[in-house]
Amino acid sequence: MSRSISDALSTSFPIFGNISHKRDLVKQVHGPDTVPPCIPISTMPRAFTILLVCWQATRCLATEDVGSNIRTVTGMLIEGNEALFARAHHVCVVGAGPVGLVAAMEMAKLGHSVTVLESGTMQVDPATQQLSDAIRVDPRRNADMALVVQRRFGGTSNLWGAGCVPLDAVDFERRSVTGDAPWPITYAEFAEHLPAACRYAHCGDGFTNRLNAPIADTAFSTDRLMRFADPPSFLKAYADEIASSDRITAVLGVTVTEIRFSQNGTVLGLEVRQRDGVRGLLRCRAVVLACGGVETTRLLLAAQANAPERFGGEAGPLGRYYMGHLSGTLADIRFKDAALDSSFDFFLGEDRAYARRRIVASDALQAREGLTNIAFWPTLPPMRDAAHRDPVLSMAYTALSIPPLGRRLVSESLRRINIGDGGNHAAHLRNIALGLPAIATTLPRFLYRRFLARQRLPGLHLRNPARRYVLHYHGEHLPQPWSRIRLSHERDAYGMPKAILDLQFSEADAVSIVRTHELLARWLEQNRLGELLWRDAPQQRLEQVLEQAGDGVHQIGTLRMGENARLGVVDRNCRVFGSANLFVAGSAVFPTSGQANPTLSAIALAVRLARFVAKEAVSHEMVS
Repeated sequence: MSRSISDALSTSFPIFGNISHKRDLVKQVHGPDTVPPCIPISTMPRAFTILLVCWQATRCLATEDVGSNIRTVTGMLIEGNEALFARAHHVCVVGAGPVGLVAAMEMAKLGHSVTVLESGTMQVDPATQQLSDAIRVDPRRNADMALVVQRRFGGTSNLWGAGCVPLDAVDFERRSVTGDAPWPITYAEFAEHLPAACRYAHCGDGFTNRLNAPIADTAFSTDRLMRFADPPSFLKAYADEIASSDRITAVLGVTVTEIRFSQNGTVLGLEVRQRDGVRGLLRCRAVVLACGGVETTRLLLAAQANAPERFGGEAGPLGRYYMGHLSGTLADIRFKDAALDSSFDFFLGEDRAYARRRIVASDALQAREGLTNIAFWPTLPPMRDAAHRDPVLSMAYTALSIPPLGRRLVSESLRRINIGDGGNHAAHLRNIALGLPAIATTLPRFLYRRFLARQRLPGLHLRNPARRYVLHYHGEHLPQPWSRIRLSHERDAYGMPKAILDLQFSEADAVSIVRTHELLARWLEQNRLGELLWRDAPQQRLEQVLEQAGDGVHQIGTLRMGENARLGVVDRNCRVFGSANLFVAGSAVFPTSGQANPTLSAIALAVRLARFVAKEAVSHEMVS
């Protein structure tokens, strides 16, 4: 998987990230009895003593887990049973990740009864997780679905780095660089629902913060912020609320295997299968598919296979324009100004939610230069490379390189990203031994801010006297019809065709990345703010961007919005063209990817969709 280490580091510090939601992944990989015996501290070198203390601390903190939620989850949060088929349901939401849960909660607030269908349960089940297996045309480009998708209540919020950034106004404009991919809604129609999305995500609601000494040259801005959800897991945040709701019934362990349509395109019901093998047709007035970009696309492709003319046919947009983001590094950044350097650390906003600053080109510069939308921020060097000589990073690497410990600290995907193909363990231990005073100074404060403070520190940014850092970029992926998802003849355990993931990047993607770096370097120097220190010669930079290009975490564009069925799979209200009562929620409906992580924007569109469906749900005929 080629997704950059810097991306993981900058969105969620991967040493101690999301600890309380990783216990099941450990059990999945190693079985239930995974807690190793305690080792007498007196028999260990001092460096290992510190590691063990950290481990024991995280074990104690991990006992908080989601157990309190699991024990109190009764009432309306149930395992699937045959009674599910005995009645007709008002609105069915397929998927209990952040987007599906928000859609359900918003409709419930508006007075509607909602049934949420989740393939997983409160725990990770390996057999259920394998239903997400997909065939990757180029494994370098597309992450393994086992690492980035979780069939469980809360979905991928049990894995993510919790970074929240909304789409920008420029993303909704008609731009020549994005070709035939206009949004059918305006930025104002999207932004209207952002405050509600921020409340659901618990991430604060301000995404700009001016420096004390503003920079007069506005070609680039340092005012844009990433905010952080706390708690990151929607399981932890909402399991009790869903369980106690008198309008939401969350049914766990139920997988949708087919959508049944009438001749006029209306959904008659959902074919589902429970974990015990029981199958049946679930009847509902309206359906919202919110089960992730790949899985939702797979369901609609399977429906198209049964009726080839659906969704624009084989040449239509369904499954095409598969996008993520380009991320990586081409240069280091060195700041000349101490105040600017310090401004890129994590900080608490006035709303008591954490934020971190990013550098983004202005809308005017993007338009004039024909650029895609790209964000930058300084981050840490690859922890696996002991040449950084940083004792804290070496301690982090050593912890993550021990699989049972590493899997307790982060998701397996982040663990693999950060340890890579391995490092020089002896050199890392030497860094730790030489840096024990620094560790003793840094670690207690970090542990307190990460685990004990009321607001959870989402990451770590280590400043250095040279003011030199790896410059991470996170850029827009252009929509191309040949980048796509299609169906395989191979089938999963429930008989559904597996998805083939053919995520592709083009030179046009890389050109904007390189050009924006060049303009940023000029801006930094002209305003005496700093400089870029390039890693490669000019003729090698395009190749380096494409070498690092890869995603699959962000699943965008395969069910995109459009003004008509030729341009999109869903309309401006996220209703599937040709089906009056079938809707899609999630980042797969985005016509363009922008520079922002998609989750918060997908939640905002889920709020908008829920409000629309709530207004007209009563008009849908109930299927007998």
